[in-house]
Amino acid sequence: MEKMEDKNIILFFERIIEDDRIHPAHISMYVSLFQFWTWNRFDNPISISRKKIMKESKISSIATYHKCIKELNQYGYIMYEPSYNSCKGSSVTMVDPDHFDSRQEIVETKVYKENIFLIPQVSEVTLYFLERDLKVEEAEAFYTHYQSQDWKLDHHAGKMKSWRAAARCWIMKLKDEDQQIVLVKVTPKNNLL
Repeated sequence: MEKMEDKNIILFFERIIEDDRIHPAHISMYVSLFQFWTWNRFDNPISISRKKIMKESKISSIATYHKCIKELNQYGYIMYEPSYNSCKGSSVTMVDPDHFDSRQEIVETKVYKENIFLIPQVSEVTLYFLERDLKVEEAEAFYTHYQSQDWKLDHHAGKMKSWRAAARCWIMKLKDEDQQIVLVKVTPKNNLL
């Protein structure tokens, strides 16, 4: 008799053959999540660590990790509850393959509601900056700046759509400034005779 757990992985592979949205990184992540679920004795939900899942699934980019796990959730293969607490892992529930399709309809309505901009918590912003090896002070500066601007990109624009996009721009500017400072220190002064 075939176990329910064996059925999960077999039906997953049968479904992804027909699902054009699924790419190798999704498959790798699902297999890693399945492995963690196995180690957890098939108990739902499982608590996961981004670093461990990235290592197991051979995903080296944080952006790819977040994209894949959110899309697997959106497509109905898993139920993902992110944790913004560094001491507590995110929660993943492996969905019964018989309910992949019905779960997808529920997720699609939830995704529509998530398009509304929500002001982030300081802890969310801090975690985002720490994941990118930046100082807490930079996260606080970012948060304070946009909080004082009522989360607008400038005084004339409406509310921002994604604070993460604004944070990426902020981080790029920081890196550009750091490179300019290094260039000024390294460039020798012109000696005119």
